[in-house]
Amino acid sequence: MQIPTMLREIIEFKEKLAEIIGETLTKEEKEEALRDHHARRPSRPCGMTIHTGIGCTLRCTYCYIEDMGFPWRVKPYPLNGRQLVYALLKNPSFIPGRNGTLIAIGSVTEPFLPETRGKTIEYIENIAEYLGNPIQFSTKMPLTRSDAERIARADPGISPLITIITIEHHRNLEPYAPPPELRFKTMTILADQGLKPILFYRPIIPGVAEKEYQYILEEAKQHGAVGVVAGTLRVTPRILEKLRKNGILVEEIIKRLPRRPRPREQVPVYTRDIKEKILGYARKIGLIAFPEACMANLYTHGYTCWKMISLGITSKSMPPEKSLERIRKDLLLNGFEILNAKWDNNYRVRLTLSRRHRRDKGLIEEYVKCKYKLCIRTLYK
Repeated sequence: MQIPTMLREIIEFKEKLAEIIGETLTKEEKEEALRDHHARRPSRPCGMTIHTGIGCTLRCTYCYIEDMGFPWRVKPYPLNGRQLVYALLKNPSFIPGRNGTLIAIGSVTEPFLPETRGKTIEYIENIAEYLGNPIQFSTKMPLTRSDAERIARADPGISPLITIITIEHHRNLEPYAPPPELRFKTMTILADQGLKPILFYRPIIPGVAEKEYQYILEEAKQHGAVGVVAGTLRVTPRILEKLRKNGILVEEIIKRLPRRPRPREQVPVYTRDIKEKILGYARKIGLIAFPEACMANLYTHGYTCWKMISLGITSKSMPPEKSLERIRKDLLLNGFEILNAKWDNNYRVRLTLSRRHRRDKGLIEEYVKCKYKLCIRTLYK
C-alpha cells in the first residue's frame, strides 16, 4: 500500500484507512479503541510505545513499573489487533507507513510472557499488515523457532532487542526472569530466521556493568547479535532499597545521581562513562554500537538517520538532504508558518512556529522526524 509523503495527504490517507478498519469493528470495539491511550498520546524518542499487557510477573529489581502504578501480575492488553491499528490511525501525531512513526513494544510489560505472547504476535502481524511501520520489541523471554518464523514472516526487518545486563547477579536482579543462556539462544534462533538480533544492555548498573560487559558483548556476538543498544538506569527510592537488599552496592549509584529521587520519582543515573566503554568495546569486536534504541529500529529496516551518520552508522537507505529551506517550504505548503529554523547540531533542527500551531506540535515533530530522519525541537512565538 503506497503511503503519501505530503502531510495533508497523509492525514487524508489515515482517515480513509481508519474508515476501512472501522468497518471491520463493532461500534463497541471502535469506542473502546478511541478511549484507549494509544489513540491520543504522543510518541517517545524511541517511537510509539505499544503495550501488549498490563503489569509484569518478572519483578526485576531495577524495574520502575511498580512506581508507575502497574502490578506484579499481568493480563493481556484488552484491544485486539485491528482495534490497536484503529487507535493508532486516530492518534493525531501518528504517521503510518514504512517511513512513519517507529513502533516500540515492551516498555511497561514483558511482551513474551505466556499471558502476553499471543497478543504481542497479533499486534506485530496487524501493524505489519495494515500499517507497515518499523517495529521493535525488547524481551528477556526465550522465543521458539515457531515464534521467530511468525515474527519474521510479518516483518522481516523487525528489530529484536534481547535484554542481558548481568550474568553474575542475574538471580538477584532478575529473580523470575529466564537465565541469560536462554536469551543468548534466542539470539541464535532469531538470526537463523534472517533477523538481526541486538543486545539490549539496559539498564547499565554502576558497579555491575563494568565487571561483565566485555564477556556479555562477546557472547552476544557469538550467538548472532549484530549490535548493542546501551541505556541508562533510572531509580526511585523503592528501587534503591531493593537493589541494596539484593546485594548491590548502591553507594556507587547514589554518588552518580544529580539528586535523591522523591517518592515514585524516576531519576536517571549518570552512566555516560560506562556507556562509552560498552559502545567502544562493541565497535572493537565488530558489533554496531547504537546509543539509542530508535537507531537500531531504523537500521534493521534499512534506514539511516542523520544522527547515525554522525556516528558512522549507515544502512541501505540514506536520508534526504539536510535543508532548512526545504523543511520550511514543506511545512508552509502544509499550512504551517515557520518563524525561524536553525540547526542545534548536524542532526537536530530547531523550529520556531506560530503559536496558533501549538496543538499540532506532535504531528509536526513526527512528520519532520520521519520524513527527514532528523531529531527535532519545536518552539512557539
